[in-house]
Amino acid sequence: MKTFVIVLASIVVFSSGAFVMSAYSEENTMMMESNGMSSMNMCQSMMNSAPQDVIIKTISSQVVSVGEESTVTLLVLDKETERPLDDATVILHIEKGGPMEGMDDMNMMDMMGKMFEAENIGSGKYQIKVNVDEKGYYTMHTHGIPEEKSMISMMNNHMDIGIIAK
Repeated sequence: MKTFVIVLASIVVFSSGAFVMSAYSEENTMMMESNGMSSMNMCQSMMNSAPQDVIIKTISSQVVSVGEESTVTLLVLDKETERPLDDATVILHIEKGGPMEGMDDMNMMDMMGKMFEAENIGSGKYQIKVNVDEKGYYTMHTHGIPEEKSMISMMNNHMDIGIIAK
């Protein structure tokens, strides 16, 4: 009987927490929609802002060869001290076309599924291997997240970088 009461109490507590979280999420979604702001519009707004905690610079060519693996090197600096960040997480997503061109047909889960991490090569430098199969313009959505920040800050530390494939 004692086990049954504990299990029942756990179910009640868990389901109550899930309900509160669900109601909170629905409330925020309704509030954003009533203000004319969908989650993708909010995402686009954040992605069009300058990074808050980092400076991201391309220090290699932004021209890559079609059908061949090319390397793009980034330098990530602390925005306050302008010192190289050797302990950041740099994640990115590459899409064909200019920034925000494909966003109408994409949701956040589409973007997250295509993200990958840049290789830390030291001294604040991060390397990305790029292999595209068509000529044209590509956008590299780059997120530099300092070690002391959570992954939630990724949208606040976003920068679009153009890549030309020849």
